[in-house]
Amino acid sequence: MMAFLAVPAAATTMVWEERGVAEMIDEPIAMTIDGNAVTISGAQGLKLIVVSLTGRQIAEYRIDSPAQRIELNLTKGCYVLKVGNVVRKVSIR
Repeated sequence: MMAFLAVPAAATTMVWEERGVAEMIDEPIAMTIDGNAVTISGAQGLKLIVVSLTGRQIAEYRIDSPAQRIELNLTKGCYVLKVGNVVRKVSIR
């Protein structure tokens, strides 16, 4: 009986943590692409995830500052960049 009661409590804690993270993000996330680099602002503490159009994750970068420039070092092609709930399709030429 105790194990049954512990499951809802853990689920409630996870929802609370997700709400806490969402409340910490004050400003909108902005991404600017310049050649093979991206500048991201408003996403400190989040991760930039780079995914190919086939769905394979190519790279992951931690964003440590309020505005950060990241050299992607990607080959020519189309990619999807995701930071938090912001998703952008980019073309590297």
